[in-house]
Amino acid sequence: MRLSRIYLNSDLELQCRVELPTAAAHYVKNVLRLKGGQQIILFNGKDSHEFTCQIEFARKAVSAIPLVMTEKKLESPIHSTLIQALGKPEHIDFMVQKSTELGVNKITLFNSERTQHHLKAERLQKKLEHWQGIMISACEQCGRNTLPEIEFITGLECALKSSPASDKILLDFAGAGFQQISSKFDSGNSFVMLIGAEGGLSETEIQQASQAGFIPCRMGPRVLRMETAAIAILALVQHQFGDMS
Repeated sequence: MRLSRIYLNSDLELQCRVELPTAAAHYVKNVLRLKGGQQIILFNGKDSHEFTCQIEFARKAVSAIPLVMTEKKLESPIHSTLIQALGKPEHIDFMVQKSTELGVNKITLFNSERTQHHLKAERLQKKLEHWQGIMISACEQCGRNTLPEIEFITGLECALKSSPASDKILLDFAGAGFQQISSKFDSGNSFVMLIGAEGGLSETEIQQASQAGFIPCRMGPRVLRMETAAIAILALVQHQFGDMS
């Protein structure tokens, strides 16, 4: 039987008891309905290790004792970064969840010219915590032990400057097909993919990206939604160069 996996933001060591925080304790006790002596898997998102743990109950507290440490390497051989213009909240949530399952290493979000509701500084920390929570849930489900990074950068110019030196793809309906441009990628080890919000990137933003070395790419003859485009290009890159071939 597959053991349930729970993220715990804490150092984990064999035979060292850890008390589960309120939310995790509630999940173990009232959702999974586990009993004392049964097992779960804990991981802390910092490396490729996970711990098979025995559950114990003491009054209202729920604790876990790590019994076995296992190294589980599910990270893709390529390093992938999505630079995504902010769109509707539900679309961004969906994109964060699915790209985490597909193996993305980093997501950079930014306010674009066509972002309808710009993220303001006073709401930033709360939104980052929300998106990280989605990533944690996705990692618990898909088996990843290492959490992707997520950051917010005010505008595209700063986002482009922060992108690493790697193969760069710009989703643009006027670009060439993926198979046509894939031969231009010389590293095959690191990819940055730029996606606009609903309505796409503006002409100015497309020009900025092109000047920064991004290669325009079209995802077939149909116009894809923002969140679909991000997932599709990541899946294609993972299939061609990563671990989904």
